[in-house]
Amino acid sequence: MPDLQSYTVGWICAIPTELAAARTFLDEKHATPEAVARNDNNSYTLGTIGEHNVVIAVMPKREYGIAAAATVARDMVHSFPNIRIGLMVGVGGGAPSKQHDVRLGDVVVGSRDGGKGGVIQYDYGKMMQNQAFVETGSLNQPPPALLNAVAALETEYMMQGPELDSKVEKALDPWKRLQKTHSRPPASTDRLYKPDFTHPLDSSAACSQQTK
Repeated sequence: MPDLQSYTVGWICAIPTELAAARTFLDEKHATPEAVARNDNNSYTLGTIGEHNVVIAVMPKREYGIAAAATVARDMVHSFPNIRIGLMVGVGGGAPSKQHDVRLGDVVVGSRDGGKGGVIQYDYGKMMQNQAFVETGSLNQPPPALLNAVAALETEYMMQGPELDSKVEKALDPWKRLQKTHSRPPASTDRLYKPDFTHPLDSSAACSQQTK
């Protein structure tokens, strides 16, 4: 039976697809805990990534949002009291620009700027067409350990270039079924719009039905 006191990183996934992706990056998978804190309804996946013992949980089926994530996090720290870093890894919204050509399948690593965190909570800002983005709130800054890790990652990227594709392929190699659903889509599948294209506010048509 794993020692619940030895896990220091908590990873929360919103949907089963994200949980499947998270599990592929475990260097070693541990046994499922037989006993957790009272009233803890989470289902856990335990393992190691590098030198870190990691516990992964997924939010209940079809329950999304801040409240559901907070409940999962609360129960997790009750069962694993030595967790000191919490991760919420999933999808985010954004739009490409001339400076940042963000495409479907890209992984974005945000870092703090101007004393603020590198992530904007979806209800902490708003943006209308032809208007500047307005930030209405901010999250706490990441802990120093994570900021140092981001700095090291940035340095590695500058020296060696992008290695994400090869690392994803390596993680997916043992999981043939996931290679079809979790591999990066080819660039030919991107639907790109000109910068001056305005999406009709009253239109409910899918992107595939609108003019490229």
